[in-house]
Amino acid sequence: MHLSTVLILSVFFLCDAKLPRSKQPLPPNELPSNPTQNSQALRLLQVERKSEKTHRIVGQYRSRNRREVFNSQSYESSLTWAHSERLDENNDVVLRWVNTDSSITFRLEAKTRGYVGLGFNSARNMRGADLVVAWVDDRNGIAQVLDCHGLEFDDRAVADDVQNYELISGYQNDTHTTVEFRRQLDTCDRQDFVIGEDTTQVLWSLGPDGSDGELPKHVKSGSRPLRLLQPMSKPDSIPLKYWDVRIMNLTIPHVMATLFWCKVFKAPELPKKHHIVGYEPLIDSRPIRDGRPVLEKNSLSPVHHMVLYECVEDHDKRQWNEWAEGPGFFGPSRPGELVTCVTPIAAWAMGSKGEFLPENVGIPLGERGGVSFYMLEVHYDNQALHEVLDSSGIRIHYTPALRAHDAALLGAGVGISALHMIPPKQKNYRTVGICSQECTNNTMPEEGINIVSVLLHAHGTAKKISLKHIRGTQELPRISEENSYDARYQQSRIVPGGRKFLRGDTLITECTYDTTARDKPILGGYSASQEMCLSFILYYPRTELAGCYSMTPVVEFFQTFGVKEFYGLSMMDVEKIFLSSGNLDGLPPQLEFDIKQNSADEAILQGDDQGVGLMKGLVIKDPPEFRNKTFMAHLNDMAWSEPLLTGQIEKTLYSGWHMTFCKKRDNGWGALIQIQNYPNYTELTNNDTSEKSCHYKSVILPSVTKANAATTNTVSWLTLLTLTTIFIAR
Repeated sequence: MHLSTVLILSVFFLCDAKLPRSKQPLPPNELPSNPTQNSQALRLLQVERKSEKTHRIVGQYRSRNRREVFNSQSYESSLTWAHSERLDENNDVVLRWVNTDSSITFRLEAKTRGYVGLGFNSARNMRGADLVVAWVDDRNGIAQVLDCHGLEFDDRAVADDVQNYELISGYQNDTHTTVEFRRQLDTCDRQDFVIGEDTTQVLWSLGPDGSDGELPKHVKSGSRPLRLLQPMSKPDSIPLKYWDVRIMNLTIPHVMATLFWCKVFKAPELPKKHHIVGYEPLIDSRPIRDGRPVLEKNSLSPVHHMVLYECVEDHDKRQWNEWAEGPGFFGPSRPGELVTCVTPIAAWAMGSKGEFLPENVGIPLGERGGVSFYMLEVHYDNQALHEVLDSSGIRIHYTPALRAHDAALLGAGVGISALHMIPPKQKNYRTVGICSQECTNNTMPEEGINIVSVLLHAHGTAKKISLKHIRGTQELPRISEENSYDARYQQSRIVPGGRKFLRGDTLITECTYDTTARDKPILGGYSASQEMCLSFILYYPRTELAGCYSMTPVVEFFQTFGVKEFYGLSMMDVEKIFLSSGNLDGLPPQLEFDIKQNSADEAILQGDDQGVGLMKGLVIKDPPEFRNKTFMAHLNDMAWSEPLLTGQIEKTLYSGWHMTFCKKRDNGWGALIQIQNYPNYTELTNNDTSEKSCHYKSVILPSVTKANAATTNTVSWLTLLTLTTIFIAR
């Protein structure tokens, strides 16, 4: 027989492929086939399937190789699962896992008596995904795992050439199937996904009952973004108290697509300084149906993100106490005194479980710690225009057992403003926010600070975010980086080993966006239909620095798009409006009326828009070719499909002039507002693209499992060896 036939049939039998057969019961241990897209090989395989010789060999294989039956009565996992996540809303699929530096072990619990599929991909579908299919045979209790992958251009799973998943154990009861298995983080197999520190789209599927060893169409499926290698655990060795900071019974009207709500809270009365050591979200959103709030199991909350700030109150504590007892304020209408609430304490965004701080740091809490009032800012994204009763907030965990260091949270990145513009039809468009050398030089201690963790935040079109560290004219390794950003999953990221950041160093937050599905420009703002580019940085020791941002200067921004002058407003007037977050108070009445009329949204109210409405209302006077058009209409009419145009705009706004802001905890300036050029530094060489010492073959895992798992792996290789020997001998 030809060698090609031997190889094809060897792989075919290695995967325990099915052959044409009558409607007799399935023999035990049969696995799905490994289809190939090579038509010649397929024809050869079909011919061989029909031969008596092949059937005889298959019969020999079935009779010689019987796997041991797993005894579920004696099953008890010896592993401690570091992580556990519910992959679906109904709790039908639960994934637990623990990893070492080189491998990862999973426990998959699924409500099915058929197969259960688990996958890993950078996209939310199975095309090109790394897949593993597992089941327990109904007749003999034997567990199986099959290493597969999704085809690039078809929603179909096929078995891998090399099997890199090791079965540990598996069993099923009347309702559920439970399987444990492991793999290397990087198997050096091109058909497998490399599990790293970036966000992974974890796919799941459930087969129909009785689908043991087959891959019929799944009956349920879904995806969940997760970071599989990030540690996050709740400390249980110290006495913890908690303080619930939450909005109570706020009705979100169906006419508000975006709503910011601010509520002042008084800190717990504590006899001495305490430390905040962690926080977690409290999401309680109830749709209003027929005038009554109802609990709906799969109802999506409009809570988009929440930030708790320290407030530097004045001497009139009576006023602050009244605010603390009141219901709160609509964001744009909040009292002016609340601008002193600028130091973030806890930052939560969609998909996050919260954060617990490392054991050596804590954030001071209470008047004895220097602050007695806090402000919770909640952003509601209600694009579906539902009426909702909300009582969401944040649970703060604190302790009297003080940590070694007082920590703080620093906000950095691109200032939230309509001047943060992202063009449509772009695959990889970058924007950048700078925390300047002057700012860190003026606000940080001589020995610098130690960065502990980072929460990277943007909205739906962001695909990458990185926090860069510049010292002098040299870029150091990235402090934090996400190359597969998913706005549905914004969990803070521990900085392994911490990072020493010295006085005079520069922070740069860089975001990369994919707007290929958009037809119009996206402006910066709080709405989920707008964009952000922020980093929330946990560090110690605590300093006076609260926020450190940059944005494109107003004149340079409009000049980039060829606009020199507007009717009724000088560029200085426009700049003042943007620096006051789009506040139009103080304009001539007629001009204010005209701008509000031009910028009015007929369908929905977006709330606090940070100058977006102004962009729709400004009417161009000079140059003549754009005269009498609003600036937003001008942006919409630009030739965004022309790469020379968009490339030049990106270069100008990215590496051109930046207006930098340096805010202290008392709402004062840590450094003067400056207009400066993008820092000049040597960029870091990306080591991730260097060649790995992989030869793209199976990586053998050292066996640490029970006997039946070892038997499973041995049988597969013995089967291949036996079949190959038979074919060569004949």
